[in-house]
Amino acid sequence: MQLLKRFFRKENVCKGIVGISFLQNGISVAVSKFSESSTLTLIHCEFIDARKPEDQQDLLGELAAQHNLAEYDCHLVLTTDNYRRINIEAPAVAENEIIEAIRWKIHDLIDFPVDKAVIDYYQVPIAVRANSSKMLEVIASPIDIIREQVEKCTKAGLQLKVVDIHETTLRNLAAQLPENERGIALLYLLEFSGTLLIQKDATIYVSRKFEIGYKKLGLDDPFSSESVTANAHNNLALEIQRSLDYVESYYGIPPISTLAVIPLAENTHNLLDSLSSNLGIVARMIDLSTVIDCDILVDAQTQSLCAPVIGATLRYAIAAA
Repeated sequence: MQLLKRFFRKENVCKGIVGISFLQNGISVAVSKFSESSTLTLIHCEFIDARKPEDQQDLLGELAAQHNLAEYDCHLVLTTDNYRRINIEAPAVAENEIIEAIRWKIHDLIDFPVDKAVIDYYQVPIAVRANSSKMLEVIASPIDIIREQVEKCTKAGLQLKVVDIHETTLRNLAAQLPENERGIALLYLLEFSGTLLIQKDATIYVSRKFEIGYKKLGLDDPFSSESVTANAHNNLALEIQRSLDYVESYYGIPPISTLAVIPLAENTHNLLDSLSSNLGIVARMIDLSTVIDCDILVDAQTQSLCAPVIGATLRYAIAAA
């Protein structure tokens, strides 16, 4: 992705990668260090509670000093409310003209001025249907949002190299799973929203965001028959099933047989029971501590809040695959 560009080109000895994401109520951080064989090992991961912007700046500076993070490449991960995704037909222009062509195509499709947006894209696989058009998934983010987060990183002394998004960082995690070559669906639920990613061989086929988080599912009471909760469970299963059916018919890949679920902060097993009873595929929780090289134990709550930044530290490994 071109959005994921180098902001600074100062050359230094890089010890590894630090993934950073600014959430509404804090900062999620993951630090992976290069070994002698140049593989990355997760050595630190935490969520820092900080609701005020000034607190985030101070705490990030303290964290950077404590762990010598200036010696790591920094990968900033935007949250899904920081950008918009738009699926469009690829403009028939030269490569060096494509960004401007995209700006023209999406100017009425986003809720902020296109001339004040950072634009990027990635290619979508070609459908098996006859005469299918080449499609792009476009990422648009207000430049002020990116600038503000970049400044937080640089003020903390971090060496910012990449700006990333949820879809590609979650793809990095899914690509570590044994079903990667056949294809796998990955579900990531936060409190009030969720993302479903379907990928094969580290290629994103579908990414869906929906306003169903684990708080709406009432997972602390698995026997609840409340209509609102039941509807949320049914709607979640329907979103997933429709996406699975779409990938199979539109792209012609073999049926996806596994749904991998990133741990929730709580009651993950109740979610798995619900999904398994409503879907025709196996739903299983993935422990990120066992999926990647890891020198630490990462509990479920930390994985729930930090999965995207953990995935961000795997960017180079995916690019080299």
